[in-house]
Amino acid sequence: MTHERPTPTAWQSVACKIVPFPAKMRVGKIRRTAEILRGRHGKDAEHYWQHVINGMRSQMKNSGLPVAVIESELKGFADAVFARFSNARPYDGDAA
Repeated sequence: MTHERPTPTAWQSVACKIVPFPAKMRVGKIRRTAEILRGRHGKDAEHYWQHVINGMRSQMKNSGLPVAVIESELKGFADAVFARFSNARPYDGDAA
């Protein structure tokens, strides 16, 4: 029995869509980020926040997500983190 290998030109590229896990649902990361930010103030808090956001942005960019999706995910994450300060639930898009 012989098996033929497809030639490199026989492979076709397939378009795919990457669907990230919603950043606003990363409960552990949200909780930890809010906890650390509560203990920091001024430039120290700003530096930590930029470190977290830039790290997440870099990971998503390296995964191939479009800029619009990245920014939307980061906004959802930020809303969730800052909602923890007021013990409010983050806006989830449901009008009911």
